[in-house]
Amino acid sequence: MKKLVAAVAAALAMTGCAVGGKSEAAPTPSVSSGAPTPTPPKAYKTPPPVLPVPGYAVTMSTADAPWPAPAIVDNGAHSADYVAAAGLPYAEEMLQIHYHAHLDVIVDGKAVPVPAYLGFVAKGHSAVGLAPLHTHDFSGVIHIENNVPADFLLGQVFVEWGVRFSSTCLGSYCTGGGKELAVFVNGQKQTGDPTRIVLAKHQEIAVVYGTPDQLAKPPSSYHFTNGL
Repeated sequence: MKKLVAAVAAALAMTGCAVGGKSEAAPTPSVSSGAPTPTPPKAYKTPPPVLPVPGYAVTMSTADAPWPAPAIVDNGAHSADYVAAAGLPYAEEMLQIHYHAHLDVIVDGKAVPVPAYLGFVAKGHSAVGLAPLHTHDFSGVIHIENNVPADFLLGQVFVEWGVRFSSTCLGSYCTGGGKELAVFVNGQKQTGDPTRIVLAKHQEIAVVYGTPDQLAKPPSSYHFTNGL
């Protein structure tokens, strides 16, 4: 955990994200021996039957993109709340189960960055743990790391992110006025509740908002490199 705290705290300090058009500075690294002890590792087995909605437990953003990771907002003061709202524990990395999926978010034909450190918990200026579902960088690669086999859901990613997501809305972007919201898995349009899509190894997921023409050619694959 000391290596995780030091490495992530240093990386967080180098990361900034736009919030409402302003730059939100990441926490300055200051790793203390008195940093809070992370939640003990748990055997995560199954996603919650109901994921949070705006106004329940945590607030889901209804603002325009981009959206920052909770770990860098207010020095991560509420980052643990978003992990808990997604029904996840946080602790050290657990690599018995380890695979990756990729997420693209596209609004009006433009890519929206999927931020680094989704699923990370920061307290003060220190990173104290991470959830089994998380990101390390801005590539859109979702890391699924757990100690037992389990299902993880697309909706859990957006809860960790703190962004409203449903079959009709993504943040401030909702269907209507000639605009649509669609979710594609490996290029195939999905039906039903998109929050319940189960993440799988080397899956390409595209959440796309825009006109029918803008939804016509979603990303259908992602080239995983460096052993991912």
